[in-house]
Amino acid sequence: MENMFYDVVISEMQEFLSQNGFKEKEGKFANDKSCVSIKYDEARKVYTLLKADLDEEGKLGEEVEISAYLFDETHNKNDAVCVAIDFVDTLKKELGVKSVRRNSANAVDLPTASKGDAVTVNTLTTKLLSVYPQLKETYKSETAEKGKFLYLDFYMTYFVPEIRKTLESGNKKAVKKLVDMLVNLFVTGDNATSTAVIALLTSAIGKNEARFKAAVDHMADCQNLITCVNHQIALLGKNKKFTQALKYND
Repeated sequence: MENMFYDVVISEMQEFLSQNGFKEKEGKFANDKSCVSIKYDEARKVYTLLKADLDEEGKLGEEVEISAYLFDETHNKNDAVCVAIDFVDTLKKELGVKSVRRNSANAVDLPTASKGDAVTVNTLTTKLLSVYPQLKETYKSETAEKGKFLYLDFYMTYFVPEIRKTLESGNKKAVKKLVDMLVNLFVTGDNATSTAVIALLTSAIGKNEARFKAAVDHMADCQNLITCVNHQIALLGKNKKFTQALKYND
């Protein structure tokens, strides 16, 4: 995957950067107040957004990472667009630029399962919304606000807390139904879907032994998923950027 779609990320951010006086020089973008750079961290498999402020004399301050977005070989051009949208939203907050709602929530349709045999993130989202229908309006409003559905951000912000509640509920039937669904999507889904399932379970289970047992009790037939989740749980708290990307704060 050549340059991890870096050109797509920059292209999608270009309009906002230009509107706010940012000009490109040596791979960075600066106006009269700030300098920002977008980099891909191969070791961490994340895109990073960094910002440094300029003082009154035009001297550049310390560069600080203000956002990170998980992005590995399973992601594609559409995901790169999502990276750009996320980074633009972050810059708007940092620079005090007011967001303009792109669409009405009423104009946003709920997702539907992928056609044919394909099992994609769209399928995962549809099934999760069927389990947690109270999030349907949130899906519409968030998608309208962002202009696109940023699935990883939405999953970590909204689905993870609901999945935690289910795992902690003591309702074995509900837990089994949820975990069976996630296992099936992990096994049958494309790379992005499988990666999303791992991220959902990792963040929802976290370091909590009771949640781990509740989930794993229904994952015996999928040792590969258990291994993947265990591996990522071990990174929580140790890898700061990975922990932030999964919005884990349990």
